[in-house]
Amino acid sequence: MDSELTFGIPDIELPWNRGGTVKPGCFAGHQLIVLFLPADAVQLVAELAAYEELAPDFPETDAWFLSVGGNLPSGLADRTNIPIALDQDGAAWRAFEKVADRASKLDRSEGAAFLFTRGGAFRRVWPGQGHAREVMDELLTRA
Repeated sequence: MDSELTFGIPDIELPWNRGGTVKPGCFAGHQLIVLFLPADAVQLVAELAAYEELAPDFPETDAWFLSVGGNLPSGLADRTNIPIALDQDGAAWRAFEKVADRASKLDRSEGAAFLFTRGGAFRRVWPGQGHAREVMDELLTRA
């Protein structure tokens, strides 16, 4: 898959786990969280649950949320309301990793949350998982 930058957001077309496709660059007019899910199934489910719990706060931030996973555990669609874009070949991870500061120590298997501004500029990355509240707090201070 080829990708290009749209206002700083890697604009790579990804399939949804429930059918259809999505391009992250289409969200450039809003704050955007791109959550790369961890590889471990238990951590993945916990990370999605943390963001799902914060869903009522999203309208206040004018932010969109895009979750991206590699190989998803079977039955996951039945355990979450959050659709997941699929990155089975790692192309999206490589594209997003390029926009982060090299000192960020990113590891695909651990996941990461990327935050972009309304104009599509890269703002920040949180390596690993467990940062849902921090991401939301950052969004609320900038809304």
